[in-house]
Amino acid sequence: MYGLLKLPYERMRTSEVAAASDVLFITTPDGSIEPEFQAIRRLLTPGSIVAHCSGAMGTDAFRGAVAQGLDTLALHPVQTFASHAQAIRTLPGSFFAVEGTGRGLAFGRKLVRGLNGGCVVVKGRDRPLYHAACVFASNFINGLLDAAEATAGRLGVSRRKAARIFVPLARAVLDNVTEHGTTKSLTGPVQRGDWETVARHLAALRERAPELVPVYRVLSMRLVELARRGGLGSVAARRLRRILEEQ
Repeated sequence: MYGLLKLPYERMRTSEVAAASDVLFITTPDGSIEPEFQAIRRLLTPGSIVAHCSGAMGTDAFRGAVAQGLDTLALHPVQTFASHAQAIRTLPGSFFAVEGTGRGLAFGRKLVRGLNGGCVVVKGRDRPLYHAACVFASNFINGLLDAAEATAGRLGVSRRKAARIFVPLARAVLDNVTEHGTTKSLTGPVQRGDWETVARHLAALRERAPELVPVYRVLSMRLVELARRGGLGSVAARRLRRILEEQ
């Protein structure tokens, strides 16, 4: 089993890396973090820091570390990386969710400052909920744009062209949310209380893209709550909910 590459050419075994590290990052998939740590923990020197970059897990993945004299750090970037080049470009300035011992946190904060980023402390029990929030803000956007492309496909529009049509719209929404917040930047038929248009959407989806009806309903219900916060009247809100709840 091998670990980091020791420049210029020598490869080091995992055991060698662990024994020589002041700070050791375990960046495996979540399910392997604790087993990997347990496999090498006795090789780590007391006073060193063991870290991971999982969003959904806290430092409890390092069971027994503190008793062994190790410091711990969970350091998760609130960012998405589709390629190495994009990661290098977007990681600086990002926020990071941190948790750890005193020395672990101090190291994590110093590292984030070096990237001109920001920190938010998220305790272990709260990290699954925090990570779900990240999924809402990132992965679900992929799902939404895929649904838009699939719907456009029913009109004979290719996915490549649909991306060129809808991505600028999505970018404008994100810009508006950044400037005005989710409530004040909301537009569209739900925000206007235009229940007839919503009904037409649902009828068209039932006929031509029935698999997307549940998605439309759930998200539109959420938009009703947003619209209510923005001043939509109770009568219009009830009418919208009634249409969205119809089978």
